Amino acid sequence: MVPVSGNIKTRGLPVPMNKMLEFIPLHGAMKRETTLADQVYEHILKEIVFPGEGQAHAVEYGGKITESILAKTLGISNGPVREAVFRLRQEGWIHTVGNKGSFLVDFSDPQIAKEIYQFRLSFETGTFYSLAARITDAQIETMREILNALEKAKEQEDMSTFRKMDVHFHLQVAEFAGGPAYAQLLRSKLLQWYAMAYHVLMRSMGAEQYRHNLEGTGVSSHKELFDALASHDSDRAARLIIQHLGHISGLLGINNQ
Repeated sequence: MVPVSGNIKTRGLPVPMNKMLEFIPLHGAMKRETTLADQVYEHILKEIVFPGEGQAHAVEYGGKITESILAKTLGISNGPVREAVFRLRQEGWIHTVGNKGSFLVDFSDPQIAKEIYQFRLSFETGTFYSLAARITDAQIETMREILNALEKAKEQEDMSTFRKMDVHFHLQVAEFAGGPAYAQLLRSKLLQWYAMAYHVLMRSMGAEQYRHNLEGTGVSSHKELFDALASHDSDRAARLIIQHLGHISGLLGINNQ
């Protein structure tokens, strides 16, 4: 059996969320036992959002997903895979095309990309504005640690860790602003955005240009966002997150649609 995650034991024991989802920290503790279907769900997301890191590759961005093939690749029965695929379909990651089967959604479709952008713009403008007004010293230190990890990843040219810390930064703001459930509301759209941006821009720019355009500006813009939060400047935080999202949407051509 190919392990779904190197950090997950398939015994159904409660696992801290930030350990089980090491690639996408969500903080806090699990409210229920972790099932094999949960692990398959996270494995598929990891393959889409952070491709090339897993040991088994049975999914491809925008490609067909066959439950039996995925189950065979992972060395498990079809049941947990079927449950994970159903969950992904409910969240908008998978769609069915007539009698052809199930496919992972290509979020670079102009209309889909624009909808995700508009969701993030509305949601995160609110979270950054709200958090800046009442962020605590302890929360500031947590955000500082994430920012430091982001900077370190850039210095070490570790694109994978850089992208993970980028996701972590935005989810942590959402959680501090409204709690774990609030972060969960953002999670799917945030990951869909990152999957789409990564695949589209890597294809069009190549790895080196991608690093230059995203990692270089990413650190400076996250520093500015952090400073606005730490100084309790809600207006500036809201203005900066709009600019932050606008930079990537501009590279993707969404602003012109």
